[in-house]
Amino acid sequence: MHTVGLYTDKNILFAVYSRRMPIINKSSATVMLISSDITFKSLDTANITFGDVVFINPPASESVVGVSRFATAEEVEEGLDPAIAVSAKRLKGELDKKANLDSPNLTGTPTAPTTAESDNSQKIATTAFIKQVLLAYAKLASPNFTGKPTAPTADQSSNDTQLATTAFVRSAIAALVDSSPGALDTLNELAAALGDDPNFATTMTNALAGKQPLDGTLTNLSGKDVPALLQYLGLGETINLAAGALQKDQNGADIPDKKQFARTIGAVTSNTITLGESGWFKIATVVMPQATSTAVIKLYGGAGFNAGSSEQGAISELVLRAGNGSPAGITATLWRRSPAAANEVAWVNTSGDTYDIYINIGQYAYWLIAQYDYTGNANVTLHSTPEYSSVQPGNSTSGQTYTIYSSLMKPTSEDVGALSVNGGQLNGPLSIGTDNALGGNSIVLGDNDTGFKQNGDGILDTYANSQHTVRVAPGEMMVLGAIRAGKEKKLSLTSNNNSTMTATFNLWGDANRPTVIELDDDQGWQLYSQRNPDGSVLFTVNGDITANVLRAGEAIYQNNGDIFGSLWGNGWLSTWINNNLVLDVQLGAGTSVTTWNNAGSWPNTPGYVVTSVWKDYQGENIDGINYAPLQKRVGNQWYTVQGGTV
Repeated sequence: MHTVGLYTDKNILFAVYSRRMPIINKSSATVMLISSDITFKSLDTANITFGDVVFINPPASESVVGVSRFATAEEVEEGLDPAIAVSAKRLKGELDKKANLDSPNLTGTPTAPTTAESDNSQKIATTAFIKQVLLAYAKLASPNFTGKPTAPTADQSSNDTQLATTAFVRSAIAALVDSSPGALDTLNELAAALGDDPNFATTMTNALAGKQPLDGTLTNLSGKDVPALLQYLGLGETINLAAGALQKDQNGADIPDKKQFARTIGAVTSNTITLGESGWFKIATVVMPQATSTAVIKLYGGAGFNAGSSEQGAISELVLRAGNGSPAGITATLWRRSPAAANEVAWVNTSGDTYDIYINIGQYAYWLIAQYDYTGNANVTLHSTPEYSSVQPGNSTSGQTYTIYSSLMKPTSEDVGALSVNGGQLNGPLSIGTDNALGGNSIVLGDNDTGFKQNGDGILDTYANSQHTVRVAPGEMMVLGAIRAGKEKKLSLTSNNNSTMTATFNLWGDANRPTVIELDDDQGWQLYSQRNPDGSVLFTVNGDITANVLRAGEAIYQNNGDIFGSLWGNGWLSTWINNNLVLDVQLGAGTSVTTWNNAGSWPNTPGYVVTSVWKDYQGENIDGINYAPLQKRVGNQWYTVQGGTV
């Protein structure tokens, strides 16, 4: 036996002693395995000293001297973490930007006297003082101690990253040495029990004779530096190995390449594959037991590697499902998310439940990431350098490819069975919201017998509840009913279909007659309304006009012949005539006068006229006269005509 290991009471390896010459030799005639537990009871470690040493420090705290990292600029600015150290340079920079808490008003470059290094007061610490003080301390990263560095002595049961002081080491070694005699007695008893082999006893005696006493061990250890101490104890290689070992309290945080580590231990089911040319590649071999098993393979990346070509960041997903065994086989489905993704999938049954999986993909599919998973009864083996074939393997079975549509992969009208927004052909009738009862080349809207129908070359008919309402033909549109404009009070244009001639309502014009709205029939024009070049309007009828009332500006022509207008004092002509013209003439009440024996003249009143005279029997004298007023009637009033007197 060349090596002795030291364990703590928690079964943690603490130290190893090893030398080239054996400590214990087995008998040449005996092969046996010796296991011995040695317990250190006491060890005088007062004389153990160390030379220049380099310690692997634990994390520093307010109570433990150890390692602490320097704070970043952002952490210094926040000033929230008390466990992060600040470099002298950064501390100086931050102090230069800050003022004291006791309301100082510092500007420019404040200075202060540099106090002695031993000063421990509330004086301002200058940069010179800080540098002077810091020179007395070792660096946190790989410190180079001088003098006699000290640290708290850990309990003998400790098994962590605390500093191992000389007192701790001496105590551990003393415990080992003190417990050795008892262990040797046990070995002697064991040798006696094995037949008291003289060679075995000699071997044990020689081993014990070569073991140094306690004071000799301490003497040899005293004054040695750490490398010499480790060499003396035979721990050089162990320390080298421990320096690169993982620490369990880091939970993997100290693993240099975590991704590769996960792949090495099988924690990540992914790989990288490269598919160079355009064609078919055997990317995987799967084992798919029947009834049933499932495997999935997902490829990230696609054909091509051009900057700015977003579609080349493709995703292809393969889903493999085993059958129920009757018949045996698998189903392979490829789900595409990009034009640069895999195009097709196929498989070849090589034996039993083993299948080679092939995909078809475009050129330049370099360094794709392949992830896979499978049920516990299946297995997937990815091929990082797949076999290539320009054509699909002849003995393969094609799988099904589906496209997952998105803003990148938009379906065509053919993909979804729809008409393209750029146009297309629809064969047969079209129905919107209902069935189509019109048939032929028709479109119905909401009602199965209301819509449009093509009824011959250049003829488009409109139907409402199966009734033919409108026909559009080259050069004309025929409405089989009334044309109405308006919502409540409507303007209607209708035809009763019993006229002997066709009427035309026409709009035309020329330079002399800018606008003419004309009504014609088969015999010529009937009337028109015309806008003249000067802006006036002329309405002309080719025939008679029959009306109850005609209006011309403010004038009104009644069907009884009466006329209203300003010429008649803004009244009717009949009224004006009645009020201004003599409507009748008459003689008023007559008067008889006897004249043969009276002197005078009769009648001597304006407006009176003689109506008759009479003579005596002899005919010689006028015996008398009759006279009466001449009267006229204006309106309803009679007036006596004036004048006529002498």
